[in-house]
This record gives sequence, structure tokens and C-alpha cells, in this order.
Amino acid sequence: MRYGLKDLSVDTEARLVCRNNVAIKLPDLSFDLLVTLIEATPEPVSNLVLCREVWRREHVSDETVAQRITLLRKALGDNTKEPTYIRTVRGLGYAVVGPVEFLENVTTPHIISFLKYPGTLAVAAFFAILFLSIAMFSNIPMANTQHETTTVGANQKSSATILIERAQEQLRLHQARETDRAIVMLREVLTQKPDSFDARLTLSFALSTKATKFGGGLREKLEAESLARTLIREQPESSNAWSALGYTLSAQGQPNESLSAYQYAYHLNPENAPALSSAAHVLLLRGDLQQALVLEARAKKAGGTSRYAEIQIAQILELIDHPAATAWRMKALSLNPGQVVVLSEVAKSYLRQGNPMAALKILEQAEGEDQSAPQIMYLRGRAAIMLGRLKEARLILENIGWRGHYELAALDGISGNTSRAQALFLPSKRAELEFDPDPATHIKLAEITATLGQESEVLRLIGHAINLGWRDINWLKQSPYLSTLMSSNQGREIESRIERELDVQRRLIEGTKELTSILAN
Repeated sequence: MRYGLKDLSVDTEARLVCRNNVAIKLPDLSFDLLVTLIEATPEPVSNLVLCREVWRREHVSDETVAQRITLLRKALGDNTKEPTYIRTVRGLGYAVVGPVEFLENVTTPHIISFLKYPGTLAVAAFFAILFLSIAMFSNIPMANTQHETTTVGANQKSSATILIERAQEQLRLHQARETDRAIVMLREVLTQKPDSFDARLTLSFALSTKATKFGGGLREKLEAESLARTLIREQPESSNAWSALGYTLSAQGQPNESLSAYQYAYHLNPENAPALSSAAHVLLLRGDLQQALVLEARAKKAGGTSRYAEIQIAQILELIDHPAATAWRMKALSLNPGQVVVLSEVAKSYLRQGNPMAALKILEQAEGEDQSAPQIMYLRGRAAIMLGRLKEARLILENIGWRGHYELAALDGISGNTSRAQALFLPSKRAELEFDPDPATHIKLAEITATLGQESEVLRLIGHAINLGWRDINWLKQSPYLSTLMSSNQGREIESRIERELDVQRRLIEGTKELTSILAN
């Protein structure tokens, strides 16, 4: 996102502030403070909100906030008595001066941190080569950058190659800030080499990652799809390009098309383990647990590794109540410490068990900015609701935008405020949601409807979710909104229906020789 404030340009992806194309170097805290004020405009931001948004803490002294404001003003050349950029609003906090302009994503300025400060490029090259020598395969494919190298020498790489490789390593960290930095690096490459296949491929994956895990939206998904389809037209036999298409289609709620793309990616390259694992995830959401587990087993035989294979195996085995689920969950944590998706799924497991305190403890393992990743914040809010800490839950959920909207609507419904729920159930919006292929969406709608006392509609929504593949009995039983229903005769009928589906999957899984090693873990 790029904003204009007076003569300043603020690029949140590049984490760059420029005045007349000259960079103003800001420490991370100062940059985060400026962006927080800009995004709140024209409203002032209180010290309490700044504590949460900038320092990621519940309390920071007023003196600390004031000192950081002073440092930011000094860096921008602002005048306290006659402020140009930041003003103090007595009793309310701080605000920016004047209107903020949204700037379209035109060409990002060259990455000044690389090009302006001596030695940085050489350091980047060193770390890129070092990381490449020890990196394991993950869901972000290693681009084939051999055609990006220069002809100056056999061991010399072009700056474009170095940036692509470094972006790939940033993506493998699976953290919000690193994903944004990778996107900036890749856009920088494309300003120099707009036809770079590898840069476009990696950018497609990066945009889908941002959209699904770190608060991106439809714009990122559509750009990722456009890139992937263009690459397929150019190289229809590229397994990684088909994987990129599968990833963005899955992010857009198109599971059938996504599954086909992943399967074709594997057809083109039987060593593409991440494509198989991603296809398994789609099948898991559709309730086809045996086939999902078969694909995970084949992915392991393919030779590479997928970052999410172990946690997806644990999810499947937990649904059929298999004792090997615990071992796979522990393996996922040991292989991917601090990784957002893994932590989220382990936290969900504790919530299914009715243990929100254990879920919160697991979520605390998220590092840095990942503490504010939407799925981490959502689960923190859910755990707080289960603990009866509704005020705390509301503060958490209100900080993750539309991703917390469903939960807030249900939370409002408990207190008799139905405005959010009514907005969701307007005819135009309801029609859109009705065709959402994600069963979790219909479970969320059922929870909201339950707070409105519409039992027949709740049952219809849950039934629809089961038709789409929902198999998680314990999530329903531990829901703070569905507990009364699930303890009733209708709830027992729902449980029996899901159990029948799971029993078939359990029998299929236990009777599949290909899965023996997974079940014996």
C-alpha cells in the first residue's frame, strides 16, 4: 500500500518513506507509528491504541510514546509549534495533519536499502548463497534462475538473480514482514526485467501467501492468478506455474479448479511434493480424508518436503480420533517452530478439546509481527470468548478488519445487537455467501444465526456445511454459540451424521496399505 501525505510518499510494502524520491531513513518503530497515524486519518490515535499497534504490548508509558513521536517528527523535519505532518490532539492522542492520499501501485522506487548504502548488495548475495545451500524445499518452489545470470563470469550472479533468491528465502520464513519485503524485491526485479519468468512465478506465490496468511485481499489474489495464467501460456509444461495457479484459486474459494491445477502440476513433475500436499489440503476441506492422506503419503515419497504436510496429517488423524495424531502434531511443531499456520492448527486442536488457555499459550510462540497475523489474532479472540473475556475478545477482533467480522457479529448477537448480523444477511450478501464452497463459512454463519435464535436456519446451515465436507464434531461441541444446540436431540443427530461420515473415512484409511507408515508413526 502506498500513501501520500503532503510531500511524503509512504510505501508500506517497501517500508520506505520518500520526499521527492529521496529516502528518509526511519527505524521500524517510527515507521510503524507513522503508518498507524496515516491509516487512522482523520481520527486521532490514542496512546492505548499506539501501544497495541506499534509496540504490540498492552502498556507502554506515555513518556515512551511521546519520545517516539519526537523522534519521528525530527526525522521528518517537522515543527512541534507549527506541525506539517503530525499534530498533538489534547486529551485524545496524535493525528496526521491534512488529508492522506491513496497512491496506486505504480512502479516502486528502486530499493534504496540495496542501491544507496555501500556493501549491502554484497552482504545480500552472501546470505542468499548461504541460505540456498541449506534450504529445504517448501511450498514456495525454488525458481530456476539459471537464465537470469550474467555472462560476466561462471560464478557471478546478476542483481536480479540475487534479489529473486533472497525473496524466496524471505518467503520461506513465512512471516508477514518478510513476505512484504519479498514482494518489494520481486517488483524491483520486474522494473528491470519485466519478462523474468522466475520473478513473476515467485511473486504469484508471494501475493497468494500474503492474501491467505497475512491480511491481503482480492487485489493480491487476482494479480497472483493473472501472473500464473500468463506463465502457463508462456510455458504450459511448467509444474510450478500450475502450482501457483492452484494456490491462488484455492485462496479465491475455487476448490475444484484448484485441485485440478495441483494435480496437473504433479502430473508434469512427480517430484513436486508441495503440489501434492496442497491438493491434499483441498481434499481435507472437502471431507475426503482418505484421499487427502494418500496424497500426503505420496508427497513424502516424492523426495521433497512440504512445510504443512505434518500438520495436515495431524488434522486428518485427529478428525478420525487416531492415536498417531499427537505424534504428527509434535513433529510439525519441531520442524516448524513459530510458524503461523502450524501454531494456528495446534491452537485449534486445543480449542476443540475445550482448553482455550493451552491454545493461547501455543499462540504466544508466534514471533515478531506474526503475533498480529489475522489467523493468530482470530484464534486469540476465539479463546478469549471461550474464557468469558468478551471485552478483550472484542478489542482483538476489531483489530483484524473483515477477518474478525463474523466473530464480532456473533459476539454482538449475544448482547442483543444484531446490526452486524443483519448486514451479513442482506439478500445480496446472503446470495454471495450461500455459494461459498468453504464449509467453515457456513459454520460461522450458523454461529451468528444461533445468537439470533433462528434454530431451523442454524440446522440448515450446519447441514449445508456437512454436505460441503465439514467433519469437525468437536469444534461444533466446543463452540461458545452452539453448545446449547449440540447438547440437544438435534445436536446429537448432527453428531451422528458426521460420525457416520468419519467412520467410512476411518475404515478406508485403516484399510489402505499405502498409509501404514503414517498410521504407525
